[in-house]
Amino acid sequence: MPFCKRKCPYCDFKSIESARPPEDRFAFCLSKELEKLTGEEGLHKALLRTIYLGGGTPSILSPETVAKIIGSIKSFLRPAEGLEVTLEANPDTVGLQKLAAFRKAGATRLSIGFQALDDRHLVLLGRPHTAEAALDAFRLAREAGFDNVGVDLMFAIPGQTLADWEATLKRVSVLRPEHISLYGLTIEEGTPFHGRYGKGREGLPSEETEARMYVMAREVLTGAGYSHYEVSNFSLPGYQSAHNSRYWKGGDYLGIGPSAHSYLSRPGWGRRWWNIAGPYEYMERVEKRESPKEAGEALTREEAMAEAMMLGLRMVEEGVNGALFAERFGLAPGEAFSGWDELASEGLVTKRGQDFKLTEKGLLFLNEILLRLSPKAS
Repeated sequence: MPFCKRKCPYCDFKSIESARPPEDRFAFCLSKELEKLTGEEGLHKALLRTIYLGGGTPSILSPETVAKIIGSIKSFLRPAEGLEVTLEANPDTVGLQKLAAFRKAGATRLSIGFQALDDRHLVLLGRPHTAEAALDAFRLAREAGFDNVGVDLMFAIPGQTLADWEATLKRVSVLRPEHISLYGLTIEEGTPFHGRYGKGREGLPSEETEARMYVMAREVLTGAGYSHYEVSNFSLPGYQSAHNSRYWKGGDYLGIGPSAHSYLSRPGWGRRWWNIAGPYEYMERVEKRESPKEAGEALTREEAMAEAMMLGLRMVEEGVNGALFAERFGLAPGEAFSGWDELASEGLVTKRGQDFKLTEKGLLFLNEILLRLSPKAS
């Protein structure tokens, strides 16, 4: 869903500002793309486990449009029992009536973009809502009947202190959302924030402070009963994101809409493709019965192993399952990559048989760990 009321200055997602998006046209194009895609891939009536309406800002769409989109997806695929349907929402785009209508339209899970709970930080981030509006949106979601609500938070915001971050974490944990995602602010090229902060880290918390913020989040949230199941994600028991877990576990997924990515584990070692980014070019192509795909790639065995390793290590509690890895690739992780012994001796990973997990210290150095794992000749 590529449309937003206002583009945030830190965001490099392929989204555009649109006060009145072409909802009917867009929903029609999504349906036509999925119809063609499921036919080409032999996936018509394949089992549908999750739907994720991401953005942009999906909640600026009307509930009627959301119902059309969800209904169309269900018509081409076969909904599983307990189908998880997530809708991303910004606090300034929802009220009680709209949230209740989203639930009636088929959304079972809500992901609310808080980003911060300090008005100073929200203004700096260019967010069009206040902290009180974010809290109101959460309360209204409960009133509308959502019993599976996640919130997104950012840290390492310019001017943010450890005390600020701790206060935010404690306020959120008191709310008891079922899921909490948190991300350190990254300065992306091409964004207004890159022009403001791209040369060095002037005005940003230090790297040491950012690391301490991450450790603090882990301490506060696990202390409040949340499971740290993925590097950036926490949940109450039984409320892991089924959709995102599919990415991290290497499952198949179809992406529809502008800039959407897809991945299928067949044939060979898997392949992925992605659509063009421009929403209007996307719609024009689909309406002309042309493919909206921009490019794609087939993975080699080595690329698939490296990806499985990266995704597996992100799963904090489960880690890389050596038996499953060996079943897929014919090699255990220790046979496919060298460097494990050194990483273990430095306290960055733990090894149990052929299973590998990050340690609490290793969570802070995931990128470095992945660079230090060297593929062995096979």
